Amino acid sequence: MNLSDTFIHTLYTLKEGPIPNEVKEEARKCLLDEVGAMLVGAKEIKERLSSYLSMFSGNDATAVGLGCKASLQNAALVNGISGHAYDFDDGHRFSTVHLGSSIIPAVLAVAEKENLVMDDVLRGIIIGYEAAIRMGNCIQPGHRGRGFHASGTVGTIGAAMGVAALLDFDRQQFKTALSAACTSAGGILEMQVGRSTLKPFNIGRATHDGITAALAAKAGFVGPDEPLEGEFGFFRAYSDTCKPEVLSLENNKNYNICGCYHKPYASCRHTHGPVFAAIRAAEDNNVNWRDIENITVDMYAQGVNGHDHTDIPSIVSGKMSTPYCIAMALVTGKIGISSYTEEALNDPDILSLTKKVTVNADEEITSWVPKKRAARVSVTLKNKQTFTFQADYALGEPELPMSIEDFCSKTTELGMSAGKTEDEMKKIIDMILTFDGNVAELMKTLA
Repeated sequence: MNLSDTFIHTLYTLKEGPIPNEVKEEARKCLLDEVGAMLVGAKEIKERLSSYLSMFSGNDATAVGLGCKASLQNAALVNGISGHAYDFDDGHRFSTVHLGSSIIPAVLAVAEKENLVMDDVLRGIIIGYEAAIRMGNCIQPGHRGRGFHASGTVGTIGAAMGVAALLDFDRQQFKTALSAACTSAGGILEMQVGRSTLKPFNIGRATHDGITAALAAKAGFVGPDEPLEGEFGFFRAYSDTCKPEVLSLENNKNYNICGCYHKPYASCRHTHGPVFAAIRAAEDNNVNWRDIENITVDMYAQGVNGHDHTDIPSIVSGKMSTPYCIAMALVTGKIGISSYTEEALNDPDILSLTKKVTVNADEEITSWVPKKRAARVSVTLKNKQTFTFQADYALGEPELPMSIEDFCSKTTELGMSAGKTEDEMKKIIDMILTFDGNVAELMKTLA
């Protein structure tokens, strides 16, 4: 087999299963996490998404949170955009892909249209995540170095492979879907710079194009023999640091969906380690925020630039600021989606404590990336006592996972912030965690 065949062999073998129950349970958690992100994201940009959908017709799949249906690919596109609108979706620190928003909307849309059941959906999610994580691990960091946004590029491959597994493609169809996804893959990191609001579009387009790639295979098209390693293939075009050995099942027989992170706090991921460490330093030593003289954060360099500001002109700025997020967590005791309000933005206690936080790049901690994205927080009181806590992993990393109660609480808060009632969210959560029937029944609750 060539390298492309090896990759397909890995995905096809894992797809054929049997997939362990604990892996399926992990997929249900990922679905639960993504549903909350889609609901609150749709509320945030509902006018924009509704205007977009008005340019298209269709009744194939549910546009989550918008009270309507759309054509297959466009339902997936807007759901992908919604899922990443708040940057509250899951991810993987080695492949640097936001997986849920690029893969799950594609799988849900096709499953709804084809009247498939939850077990089919779980298989599609698991194989989609597997494809994206292995491919991201293979081409990083050179892929990012060239300016590509992996959630858009590798996300397209993940979405296509997820749909291929969902529809139970044979090996040749899998390979054609991979080829079509490789030639469709796109997304550049410039979309997250400055005032741009197009970063979620990269993810939405990935889920849209992933479906289209899979349907090309279903229609009977045939791709090249070496879509990945060919002279003009994906690897040559998209990276200069490929590690093809990670694509082989022989080198890793585990399901990589179990290695994803999830976000307990409604802020940039770079703030999570420092916030967790600050909370622990305060809680472990019974620190009252009013007694704090200053807080010092030592962390990896990538997490400092753009995240160390103490002037907070907007809610978006607050979510990106480590000092502000720490201050909010210590003053209010929470840092959920409902925490970021205009009132909180002007709260004198939060703003005063924000000014007392200094964020530094630490050379040793930086050298641990990406194996660890650690943060060391020292809290000094007015009486000169200092308490330090080092978080090697942020809460939500696979090494320090969220509990199922954490997932349910987060999804409930997000759904209620989007206008769902507590009873409606309980029904949605119960269905995601226990339901085995036709996924169309679940989608009705998400409209």
